[in-house]
Amino acid sequence: MISDTLQRGFFIFLYALIFQVGMAQNPANHPDTLEVYLGNAFEDFELHGLSVMVIKDDQIVFDKNWGTAGYDKQVDSESLYNIASCTKAFTGAAMAKLVNDGLLKWDGLVIDYLPEFKLADPYITTHLTIEDLLVHRSGLGTFYGDLLWYETNRTDEDVIERLQYLPITNRFRDQYGYQNTMYMVAGEIMKKVTELTWEEYIQKNFLDPLKMETTTTCGNKLEEGSNIAYPMIDNKEIGFSMKRQHAAASIFSSTEDLSRWVRMLLNNGIIEEDTILPAHVVRDMMAPRTMKSVSGLRRMTGAQFSTYALGWNAWDHNGKKVVEHAGGMPGYISQVTLVPQENLGIIILTNTLTSVPTAMELYILDLYLKEEATDWASMFLGFKTRGEKAEKEALVKREESRVKKTEPSLDLESYVGSYEDKMYGKATISIKDKQLHLVFEPAKDMFYSDMEHWHFDTFKVHFADPFLPAGYVTFDFDSKRNIKGFKIDLKSNDFHFFNLDFRKLD
Repeated sequence: MISDTLQRGFFIFLYALIFQVGMAQNPANHPDTLEVYLGNAFEDFELHGLSVMVIKDDQIVFDKNWGTAGYDKQVDSESLYNIASCTKAFTGAAMAKLVNDGLLKWDGLVIDYLPEFKLADPYITTHLTIEDLLVHRSGLGTFYGDLLWYETNRTDEDVIERLQYLPITNRFRDQYGYQNTMYMVAGEIMKKVTELTWEEYIQKNFLDPLKMETTTTCGNKLEEGSNIAYPMIDNKEIGFSMKRQHAAASIFSSTEDLSRWVRMLLNNGIIEEDTILPAHVVRDMMAPRTMKSVSGLRRMTGAQFSTYALGWNAWDHNGKKVVEHAGGMPGYISQVTLVPQENLGIIILTNTLTSVPTAMELYILDLYLKEEATDWASMFLGFKTRGEKAEKEALVKREESRVKKTEPSLDLESYVGSYEDKMYGKATISIKDKQLHLVFEPAKDMFYSDMEHWHFDTFKVHFADPFLPAGYVTFDFDSKRNIKGFKIDLKSNDFHFFNLDFRKLD
C-alpha cells in the first residue's frame, strides 16, 4: 500500500502534470507558446475558423488566424463574424454617452420615454429605469422573450408591445435574468431622444470615429464580396441570422476592427489622440451594477465576485478586475475581454458553436496574471466529451420512452387549423403530402416542420433552424374530445418553448 503522504504527493504531481503547463510567460515575448496552444485547441475542438488577437499596452502583440471562412476561403484578421451579444457593450456605451450628454438619466423611467411600454407586473412597469434595462434585473427570466424577435418578421415596436405577456419569474432588482429584449427597448429609447435609429447612432458615434471601416451593424448591411466568416453547424455552412439591426446582438466585426474598440476602452476613451468617450464614461460602463452568483467555473478560476455592468460582465482573476462579454448565435461564438489594470485586451472569434473560446480566454489571462497557466482547453474538452455523451444517452432514453403501435386520437384533418399563443402569436397546422405540417407564422421561414407521429397525440418536429434539436408537439382536448391546443417540448437553453401555449382558434 502507498502511504497517505505519498498518495497525496502523487495526486498533487498528477494534477500539476495535467492542468498546469509551466510558469507563465509574457506572450508578447513568447508568442510561439500561445500559437501552439491555440492551434492544438483549434484541432482538438474541430473548429472551422478562428481569429485571436491580444492587445497589450496599446499594441497588438498577438494576431493569428486558423481555418476557413466557408467555401475553402481562409479566415484572416479582417474576416467578419457576428459578435452577437458583444454588441451589448456598444449599446451600453451609447446609453452612457447619452447620460453624459444630458439626454438621459440612469434613474429615468422607461415609461416616460415609451408610454406604451408594459410588463406583466404593473409595479415593474411604472418603476423600471434606464439603468434597469441594461443590467438584467427587470424581473424577466434569462432569455425570456427571445422567440418574439428571433428570425421573426416583427418590428421592434411589435416585440415591445408583446412583452406584457411574458411571465415575471425573478425578483425585480434583486435577481439576475439575462435579457436581450430589454436592450431592444433601450434602442427604441435611443431613437426617441436622438432622432437616430440605434444603428445610425452606433455608426456615427463609434464605428465611424473609430475607423472600424468593415464593421456593420447587421447582416443586411454586409456587401457582396465582403470577407465574411460564414457560420458553420455540423460541418455545414448555414445562412447567418441577425440580418436586421438589434441593439443586443447584430454587429458583425473582425479582430482587426475590434482591436480599435478595445484599444480605445483601455486608453480611457482615447485612440490616436481622438477622444471617443470621456474617461469617466468608460469607467461608468465598467462599474459593477448587478450582483451575480459566482458560478462553478468562476470558482475554479479563483474568482471572489461576479457582477454585471453596462453590457459587460465584471469579475476578478488573481486579484485583477476582468471586464468581458461573450456572444453566441447559430454558428458563431465571440469573446471580448479587458483587464484595465494591465492594459490588456483579448479578442476571440469563431464561426463554430463551441465552448473553447472561454477556455482560450482563461488560458491567456493565466499567462498574463498568474505564475502558472492552467490547461483550460483540456478541461473543456472533457466537458465537451461528457456533454456529448449525456446528449446521446438522453436521445436513447427518449426513444425508449416512445410507445409504439399507437395512433392519434383523431383523423389528421381534425388537427388542421389556426392556433395562437397570446405572447408569441399564431401558428398554422395543415396537411402536406399526407402529413401534418406546422408553421409559426411570425417566423415562417425558419420555424416550420413536418409533424411525424411519435405516439398517442404527440408529434415530432424538427424546425429548419439547424441550431435547434428535435421537439415534440403534444395536443390536449376538452371533455368532448375536441382539440383545445398544443404545447411543445423542445430542449433549448436559448429559446423557451416551454412558455408557449397555443390555443385552437377554429
